[in-house]
Amino acid sequence: MDRTDVVVVGLGFVGLPLAAAAARAGFRVCGVDAASDRLARIEQSGAGLVTKAELQALVGAGRLEFRGRRELPGADVYCLSVPTPAKPNGRIDMSYLQGAAESVGKSLGRGALVLVHSTCAPESLERQLIPTLARKSRLLPGLDFHVAHAPERIDPAKRTPAGGLPRIVAGLTPQCTKSAMAFLRTMFDQVIAVSSIRTAEFVKTFENTFRLVNISLANELADVCRNHDVDPVEVIEAAATKPYGFLPHRPGIGAGGGCIPVVTEFFRATARQRGIVPPVVEAALAINAAMPGRTVELIRDQLAKSWKISLRRCRVLVIGVTYKADVADVRNSCAVQVVEQLAAEAAEVAYYDPCVAQLRLGRGSVLRSTPRLSTDGFDLAVILTKHSTVDHELLRASGLPVLDCSPGVPVPWGDGGSAKKTAT
Repeated sequence: MDRTDVVVVGLGFVGLPLAAAAARAGFRVCGVDAASDRLARIEQSGAGLVTKAELQALVGAGRLEFRGRRELPGADVYCLSVPTPAKPNGRIDMSYLQGAAESVGKSLGRGALVLVHSTCAPESLERQLIPTLARKSRLLPGLDFHVAHAPERIDPAKRTPAGGLPRIVAGLTPQCTKSAMAFLRTMFDQVIAVSSIRTAEFVKTFENTFRLVNISLANELADVCRNHDVDPVEVIEAAATKPYGFLPHRPGIGAGGGCIPVVTEFFRATARQRGIVPPVVEAALAINAAMPGRTVELIRDQLAKSWKISLRRCRVLVIGVTYKADVADVRNSCAVQVVEQLAAEAAEVAYYDPCVAQLRLGRGSVLRSTPRLSTDGFDLAVILTKHSTVDHELLRASGLPVLDCSPGVPVPWGDGGSAKKTAT
């Protein structure tokens, strides 16, 4: 069997930058992914936070190679960064991580480190993953091999160097923690140890739950302010001048993606497993789930109030369908939910998004992005996700009614003088 220094299993927005960072730190790295199409895209053009030129330099130097998930090479360190989505009941789907653990277990040798970067609900590693590694390797975790958890911290929309992000880590034993910290410190400027793997799991869970609760609170503020003819963004920006005790979050169409709403569901499921009902989290999740529908209501009301246009059979151009700006990811995207609900209202919907060429909706229908940003033939434009690469000023010059529903509050542009009235 061949051998390398580091194996990274899962080359998504977490695993690929990690593999590149380890290679830059001087390790020989093997990046592994079961999806052959993803491997092809990475090799052809790079992905996310790692450019094609960066990858070519590392591959050319013999520091980095890619392969599909067949038999893994022997290694000193195995990093697991595969998806851990939520099941319909809110509990974690460990199937991808379990599969990765089984593959690693078959190749695992004495003294190796298994470092889990995937987001995990509390107790998932101890109850499911570590027993799988032990069973497949026939080795004792904490004695024959090290195992630790360093939950990912990354913003896929920002090209932040890996070393600038503090990392939390915890091992099964103190020696496991020491081994994991030694490895992480080759790539990250600040590595913070916590007392247990379960604590590390809770850290990531709480970080994302905190975000969702505050985003939902900002959306609730926007609803109240709107009914008092007050701009909620102005309120938030003024409150943010307080140098302590306040952290600004902006209202929008709801939080999506593979982390914030998913991990908050882990929090709720973990609480319920112990017979605890977390009312604040329950309320935040309910507000977030309602935001796409609430956004459609706001669009309908603004159409009627400002431009005397009915949403029914209105020709709507949606700009931006990803879950956040400047990422090519529609997982749990509230923008996609708005598109679906607009279509359910009998509006004629098209979209423009330079990051998403094709969009598959819930009932199997497929929409394709318009090839360029053009308002010709539409009654209304709605900005849901504001990518920095899109020239939104073109909309201002078009004379078309425009609603900006991206983080902030729905704001009408223009007087709608050129808009056609749509029959009820």
